[in-house]
This record gives sequence, C-alpha cells and structure tokens, in this order.
Amino acid sequence: MKWRKWIQAVVQWRGLIGIALVTAAVIIAASAIGLFQLLEWSAIDRWFHLRPLEPVEERIVIVTIDEPDIKYLNNWPMGDGTMAQMLQKIAAQQPQAIALDIYRDLKVDDKRPELLRVFESLPNLIGIEKVAGQPVAPPPVLAAAGQVGAVDFVLDADGKLRRALLGVGKKDGSYVEGLGVKMALSYLKVQGITLETLDEKESIYRLGKATFVALRGDEGGYVGRDGNGYQILLNYRGQIDRFLQISLRDVLENNIEPGLMRDRLVFIGAITPSLNDIFQTPYSSFFSKSPALTPGVVVHANLTSQILSAALDGRPLLHAPGKIANWLWIALWSAIGVSGNWVLLQALSATRNRFLILTLSYILLAGCVLFGSSYLGFLWGWAIPCASPFLALGGTAMLTTNYYNRQKLRQANQHLKKANGSLEQYSRTLEVKVSERTQELSQTLEHLRATQNELIQKEKMAALGQLVAGVAHEINSPLGAIRSSVGNIANFIDRDLEKLPDFFHSLSPESQQNFFKLLHQSERNSTVLSSREMRQIRRRLTRQLEDAEVEDAGLVADTLVEIGVTDDIESLLPILVSSQGQNLLDMAYRWTSARKSTQTIISAAERAAKVVFALKTYAHYEHSGDRIPANAIVGIETVLSLYHTQLNQGIEIVRDYEEGLPNILCYPDELTQVWTNLIHNAFYAMGNQGKLHIEISQVEKFVRVAITDSGRGIAPEIQDKIFLPFFTTKPPGEGSGLGLDIAQKIVEKHQGAIAFSSVPGRTTFCVRLPIDLNVG
Repeated sequence: MKWRKWIQAVVQWRGLIGIALVTAAVIIAASAIGLFQLLEWSAIDRWFHLRPLEPVEERIVIVTIDEPDIKYLNNWPMGDGTMAQMLQKIAAQQPQAIALDIYRDLKVDDKRPELLRVFESLPNLIGIEKVAGQPVAPPPVLAAAGQVGAVDFVLDADGKLRRALLGVGKKDGSYVEGLGVKMALSYLKVQGITLETLDEKESIYRLGKATFVALRGDEGGYVGRDGNGYQILLNYRGQIDRFLQISLRDVLENNIEPGLMRDRLVFIGAITPSLNDIFQTPYSSFFSKSPALTPGVVVHANLTSQILSAALDGRPLLHAPGKIANWLWIALWSAIGVSGNWVLLQALSATRNRFLILTLSYILLAGCVLFGSSYLGFLWGWAIPCASPFLALGGTAMLTTNYYNRQKLRQANQHLKKANGSLEQYSRTLEVKVSERTQELSQTLEHLRATQNELIQKEKMAALGQLVAGVAHEINSPLGAIRSSVGNIANFIDRDLEKLPDFFHSLSPESQQNFFKLLHQSERNSTVLSSREMRQIRRRLTRQLEDAEVEDAGLVADTLVEIGVTDDIESLLPILVSSQGQNLLDMAYRWTSARKSTQTIISAAERAAKVVFALKTYAHYEHSGDRIPANAIVGIETVLSLYHTQLNQGIEIVRDYEEGLPNILCYPDELTQVWTNLIHNAFYAMGNQGKLHIEISQVEKFVRVAITDSGRGIAPEIQDKIFLPFFTTKPPGEGSGLGLDIAQKIVEKHQGAIAFSSVPGRTTFCVRLPIDLNVG
C-alpha cells in the first residue's frame, strides 16, 4: 500500500519533480565542464575580503626589497658581496631558517667565492629553483646540500593565485618541495613534528594537527585541474601587513631590533612591482583600476604560515568538496527552489498579480541563506560552491512560478469551457433580448452624448473646488493688509493731522527744509531689507550716531531704519543733533508710516482684483457653442494666477513664450480645463516643491504647449494607462481619474494631439493645437 501512495504522490507532483531534476541535471552538467568556475572563484575571493582580520604571524619575518632598497644598492641584481654580507648579518640573529627568494645560480661580480663560502656555512639557508616552464637552476652549493625549495606557482584561468604547490616533480624523476613547505618542515622538525603518511595512494598525509589532502581535479571549483605536483588551496592569512617585516637597508645598516629574527623563519624577497615577482590573489579586485598585487615572497610566507598554523594551532586548511558532494549540494538547492517557492505561491495565491515579486523575494531570501552557509563553511575551512547552487535555486524558482501560472491558466480554461456551455444556451435567446436592449441603448447613447459636456464642466468645477482654499487665502491676505493699513491711516488722521499746522508753524524755515529733506530721503529708498540686513544697518547707524554724540543713538537708529533712511547719514547729522531733531524724526516716522499704508492699500487692491479676474475667467462657460479666437498664453496665465499660493510655497515657474503668438480658434473654457489639469498634476507630482517649465511656441500651423515638471516621474508600468478613464495614482478622495481622459478628449475635439514623456526628475506633457480647426 505504501508504494502505491508513493506512486500517486510522484504522479501528482511529477511536474515539480521534473523541474527539480532537469534543472539540477543541467546545472550539474555545466558545473562538470567548468562553466561556473570563474563565478565560484569570485565568491571565494569575496569571502577572503569579508572574513575577520587574521592576527599577525609572529613566527615569520620578511626581509623586503623595494625601490628605495634597490636605489640604496645602486644596482640590481644584488652583488654577490652584498648578498653575502646580508646573509651573515641575518644569520647572526640566530633565525630558525632563512629562505632566499632570489635566483642566484650565476656569478654577479668578483665576490662570488665569498658568497659561496657563506652558502656553505649556513645549513639553515634554503635557496630556490624554478622547475616548470622555463627552469632556473638553484645555486649548486645549496643544491648539493639539499637546501633548495621550488618557487613554482599554478595560476587559475583568471590569472589569480589560489592554489599552492607543496611539491613538484622534475623531469629526472626527482621531487622538489616548495619553498614554503621546506621552511615549514624545518620549523616543525625542531618542534618534534614530522610528516606521516595516512594513505599513500590518495596522497593523504598528517602533519601535527593537520591532515593534507591533494586536489584531485573534480572539486566544485576546480574541474580538470591543470599543472602537476601536490596542490592544495591557499588559505591566505593576509597581505604583507600580516607578517613581521624589515627592509634590506635596515639589515645592511644593522638597524635590526634585538630578538626580531631569533628562532623565527626569515624570508628574503622582492616586493617591488618593477622586478615582476608579483601576483594577483583573492585580495586583487577586478573592480579596481589598480588591483592589489601580492609579492611572491608574501605568497610563500602565507603557505608556510598556513602549514604551521594548521599543524600547531589547529587552524583549518581550506578544502573543496568533491564532485559527488557538489552534485548533491546543487540538487538540494534545486529542490529547495521548487518546494519553497511552491509553498509560498500556494500560501499567497490571492495576490495573483505579484507572482514575479514573490518569486524574486524568495530567491533573494533563500540566496542569502545559501551565501551565508557558504561563508560560514569558508570560516570553517570549506570552499563550498555557491554560484551553481544559486543558479539552480533561481532557475527552479522561476520555472516553478511559470508552472504554477500555467496550472492556474489550465484551471481557468476549464472554468471558461463550462461558462461557454452556459453562454451557448444563453445565445439561443439572445436575439430577443438584443432587440429589447437596442432601444434602451439608443436612449442611453443620447443621454451619454448629452452628459459628456456636462461631465467636462463638472470636472472643471471639481478642480475649481480644489483651488477654493488657495483663492480664499489670496483674497483674504490683501483684505487683511488693507484693513491694517486703513487703521494706520485713521490713527494718523485722528492723532496727527490737526497737529500739522501747529507743527509747521513751530518750525523755522531751516527746520522745515530739514524736515522735507528727511521725508524725501525716506521716499527715495524702496529697498526691502531682510531681518539680518536691518540688524547690521542698525548697528552701523548706532555707531555713527554715537560718534556724532546724538542722544539715544540706538533709538534714533531704529527710527531711521523704520522710515528707510539707511544711507548718507552724514548729511542728516545737523538735523538730528538740533534741538528739534527728535520732534522732526517722530513726525517723519508717523508721516512715512501713513504713506507706506497708502502704498500697501494700492498693492493689495490690485492683487485682489487680479485674483477675482482670474477666477471669473476660469469659471466662465461659453454657452453659445461657437468657437472663438483665444490666446493660449492668456489661458495659461489665468490658471497660474489661481495657483499663486502653491507658487509661493516653493514652485519656480520658468516661462518660455514665443512673441507674436497667433490666437487659435477654440473653446477657451474647455482648453482652460486642459491647462488646469496638466498644471495641477504637475504640482502634485512635485509635492509643491520644484521647477515648472512652460514653453509655448508656434510649430508650422500649430500652437505647441509643453508643460515640464521636475517631479518623481511616471512609473513605466503605468504609462500606458494614465489616459484611461478612472485611472488615478492619487489616494482615494483626491482624484476621480477622469482629468487626463477628459483633457485628451478636449484636445482631440480641437483636432489636436496630446502626448507625454517621463523619466525620474522630468515629465513633459505636450499639447499641439491647430491654429485653424480646418487643419488637422
């Protein structure tokens, strides 16, 4: 019975099982031929960048040779005598071993015998040779003593150094250990740790706490391993800053810190790019114009540190899972992509229009788990592939969504087939119903034609309703200013008008001239000052008045600023220091206040009249049904007048009107509706903050009006819907969705065209209207 249930389950879920199996098979096949190697390597490189910084390796010292050292030597290669001197100074520090990462198989100068004697006297000195490619022989003295390590590297296809050669075979059948390995073994030998063979056939060895397994070439990231020799993955400690360092010049000048090299491993090598012993490593980023390169001597030091840390401290080596484990890993994430996404789609099936968003969200979430698992595995010493499993995850999730959509479509088709049967039955009686409904539709059509124009006017008045608050403010503000100014003038008349004759009689002819001079200077200054400017002028006038010994200098300065006398104060000093100076200044202040109130009444009345005229023009409806000549600029400016409040809140209007623009034969009230809708939408899109550019020009036999706002733009996915009736992006209650539909119908009624273009930060609606309606 159980196997029948299993068969039924397989049959029921065969589509999803097929997606998982086929996708996994395709990804596994692509992975098996190395299609994803570069992606896998890039992911491992990223983990090196993200993992916590390793502590400085205290067991290794690098003697660096850079450009200043080469200039110090005054030649390169380093002379034999200089090299002998350097080695003797280092040997005097009693290091555990010395690695000379400099080729020295040939004579450089006449100090060669001295160098050879030093080579012979240092049993802990290890020289180098290059085995593969173009071989470079080691120093014969060191080769005869078995004190040579190979410096061959194996680069990946992208030119980066991620693998280390622990040993490499020569053509004569002999085997040479790598320089880093040679140094590590010499150190561990003193600690009583030697290499143990666990499985000679599989090349598995133990060294202290570490077990070494060679790369076979079928790992997830290394398909068809290139190169010979015993290869492992390099688990870098870091760049050169993770090691103790000293320059060659400091060594030659005996500037060596006591105990720096004692019982440590000393590497000697070049770090300058000019000597070409540098490599790209996981720390080299392709996104950088000058990626960080790692000197070869630092790579050797990293390998030595990796072996010592693994053997002594238990620091994980970096392993790569085999092909079977990699295939199972891909299959697992293929199954997760199918099952997880299917459960999510089933649980949220009500949101039918969000399949893609749900799928992408699931891929993102599951991908985070995948990459997080790979990163944790890396910290524990496993280079777990994540690119191929992620592709399996994403591929199966997308295919599952497509399968789900097709299943839903199949179910909908079945429902549709049943509905079609009902429709066939219904169609037999349809003719009778059609004749009955035709008359109703004819009446309805007439009614729709009659209400179409009413709908336009209602939409216009609805937009007008949105302006009521702003218009009320535009009228109330001038009225408030008028009331305040009238009160000031009334106070002046009641309090000061009767005193004027006595005031003038009390003045001498010279004082009268001084009084009018003060008034004239006040009238000439019409500049509106900010609060900051007024404070600065008060302080300046106060200092001038105090220097002139005017009493109450601060109060007098305040009065002068209030009446607008800010310059040429020297000419008024005789007036201000006179016995009647304070009376003259007080009367001038009251006289100037009355004059300013009069100007305020005039300006406020003109503003209120302008708003009322614009409102009257906007609300006007032409009942005659005849087209009349009208100017597009006048219509635009009428609408802008009604939006004066929004303009003051932070909208900058840029007008670009062509001079001599001809009138167009039109229905002005309907075009005003178009301008209102476009300008209102622009204000809404900008949030009442931004720049509105209006361009009106004549193009051949058309008038072109372009309205451009600096708002957020229209989303691409809704651009084909904005002219549809009842479509709106505004919250409920803020828009009917009829504005642009009606605007389009009005423009088409005028045999014109309306179009738009939109990107974030710039949306332009362009209206073309024929000057003569006979031109279309």
